Amino acid sequence: MQQWFNNLRRQEQLILLFGSFVVLAYLLFVVILSPMSDSVSSLQQQNTQAAESLVAVKALAKEYKSLQKSGAGKSGAKQNLTRLIDATVKSNQLTMSRFQPSSSGDVQVRFENAVFNDIVAWISLLENDHGVMVKDLSINNGAATGLVNVSVRLRQGA
Repeated sequence: MQQWFNNLRRQEQLILLFGSFVVLAYLLFVVILSPMSDSVSSLQQQNTQAAESLVAVKALAKEYKSLQKSGAGKSGAKQNLTRLIDATVKSNQLTMSRFQPSSSGDVQVRFENAVFNDIVAWISLLENDHGVMVKDLSINNGAATGLVNVSVRLRQGA
């Protein structure tokens, strides 16, 4: 190969060297520099999105803290839970057989021969829409298929 190169005229050698340099520079750009540039752009975009998310999270945290301070320590929480349970039981066509609030802020509710799907819908409503926590739940068979006896202890969510 070296002998072939040496047999070429000086002008052909220069053209071949220059062409090789151009091809090498192009390959360097395509293989290394272009992917790096794309990667940098992608990382900059991710960084911008993360910064925007951080700003949103800080705003939500500030709002949460202010809501927590304004709602913390209110003595009416048990009364609100009582009213909430009463209203949601009626709206879900359920009938309580026992309702017992406790000094710790919990409320125990008992249903007898209630429709299972109505109970599940009621508990889901309390947890998902009103932030009520289920502390204890006991479900037993009722008098007929699809009916259950339920005892549930609820607590107002924090």
